[in-house]
Amino acid sequence: MTTTQAPPARPRPVDRPASRCRPRSLLRRVLAGLVLLAMLAGCATMPTTGPVMAADPIFPREDRVVLVAYGPQPGATAPQIVQGFLRAVAAGAADDFAVAREYLAGPVAQRWDPLAQVRVYEERDELHLSQTDTGAIRVRVQAGANVDARGRYSTSGPDTTIETDFSLARDHTGEWRIVELEDGVLLSPAAFDAQFASHPLYFLTHDRRMIVPEIRWFPRRNVATQIVRSLLDGPSPWLAGSVTTAFPPSTRLAVDSVVVADGVAQVELSAEVLGIDEAQTALVLAQLYESLRTVPAVRSVEVRAAGTRLPAPETPPNLSPAYITRQAVALGEDEVLAFTGAELQPAPEYLPLPSADVRGLAVPYDDAPGRSVVVLDGDLLMTVPTPEAEATTLYVGSDLVDPSIDRHGWAWTSHRNSDGRLIAVAESGAVAEVTARWLTDAEVLALRISRDGARAVVVWRTEDAVRAEVAGVLRDLDDAPLQLGEPIALDEALTDVLDVAWVDEDTVAVLGAVAPGAERQVHLVGVGGRSSDLPPVPGAQRITAASGDRSLLLATAEGELYERNGLGWTVAATGVRDPAYPG
Repeated sequence: MTTTQAPPARPRPVDRPASRCRPRSLLRRVLAGLVLLAMLAGCATMPTTGPVMAADPIFPREDRVVLVAYGPQPGATAPQIVQGFLRAVAAGAADDFAVAREYLAGPVAQRWDPLAQVRVYEERDELHLSQTDTGAIRVRVQAGANVDARGRYSTSGPDTTIETDFSLARDHTGEWRIVELEDGVLLSPAAFDAQFASHPLYFLTHDRRMIVPEIRWFPRRNVATQIVRSLLDGPSPWLAGSVTTAFPPSTRLAVDSVVVADGVAQVELSAEVLGIDEAQTALVLAQLYESLRTVPAVRSVEVRAAGTRLPAPETPPNLSPAYITRQAVALGEDEVLAFTGAELQPAPEYLPLPSADVRGLAVPYDDAPGRSVVVLDGDLLMTVPTPEAEATTLYVGSDLVDPSIDRHGWAWTSHRNSDGRLIAVAESGAVAEVTARWLTDAEVLALRISRDGARAVVVWRTEDAVRAEVAGVLRDLDDAPLQLGEPIALDEALTDVLDVAWVDEDTVAVLGAVAPGAERQVHLVGVGGRSSDLPPVPGAQRITAASGDRSLLLATAEGELYERNGLGWTVAATGVRDPAYPG
């Protein structure tokens, strides 16, 4: 069998603060389990009214917890059956929901699809039971997040409520059982963390030079199989137009199981992959390895197709995203300054700026085309003068948004009052009008292109709300941008957003507030994942990052430049604005 060995490790950010949807500590979970064991000893006196306190017996195992499900108790009332079902569901992914189905009767016992949707309620809320006019038991709780049947995670909007009804009837022994319910499961954050984990599926940019992740959430049981199956199914619609895959059409798992033994994931693919060349085979293996490397038990991948091994390349392709090595720069009064990490000094690669009325400094990636640009007088997108080239005007508009430069050298901006188009300008002066119909009549506040060039994060405002969304970037065969696909929301709870920056391949830093009137702070928002918050800095206006949240820089309205220091911030310099790393 062919074994694909681990390529050089790609840098990933560490030391993030706790998620806003914070898992309970292991000690608290163990204590909760002991409490429930005591409750179960006297379940005949279990209350039938009031809030349901979700607490499952939990036992430590390696680096996570295991939930134990119990079947229905004789003589249980209808509310107790619903309570018991919800507890069994909380442990259901470990036993394929076998115990949870013991609470069901009739056709629904087989028809119920537990993974059609996973609804996670707010940790601070409690389940409330009531009886409807029809006699059904209704469960009500504040919504926190949702995972759909393909493992796609989304947060719920503020004040969103989950209501779900359970119809019950007595079986032939006289015991209450659930005979009608919605597909899906309802979990606490602790139960969700115990049974589900996020994993990136890696696809390719259309030039096949970089990989692009799409985060999915899968049950921990048989997760390697779920990852490969989902990878072969392809990306979600929002991302599909901006990425591709090396797998030939109709490729599937020949054996619908990926066995992991002694650290080796054994993947059996269908015969379609046997007809591809060596370069494409290398990309197939790279996609498989990169997507499986987040499974703790996997160290290497063995791949066969129709009984024939796939030849592993001698040198795996380098598909890592653009890694930023150059120093950050920022605008001074009339010059570009370099931030060395200890001080600010004039950047020798730039000449003095033609005017102090510039903003929005954007810098190209190392070894990539394009020149640094700024916005002059709010309406002119122009290059920054250097010893080799004077400043030139690239685009004339009206109230332009601070620019962002992609890895192909295109400088992106937008009219603040959008007509449904963004503007991208090449160093040659070629202008691309990038269609984004969903921005028509919106006020664009911020725009950043991901390091792979396949995604854009856009912050925009209407009379009703402020939204931070990510969309795929569709390009032509020469990598010129054509349009943005339909977006997905980053975090429904964010309001009053000022700025955004890509922190790593699947995380965006959003400078904004979680409620009207709340203090603005940096939120680390996963694209398809959870959010975490950094401490606020008064007057924060602009953020930028290199690689990882430890590289974040933040500028205030008073000209102070802050850098990360432990879990907080420290002033690194004064008298500057608009710090920028490449991108």
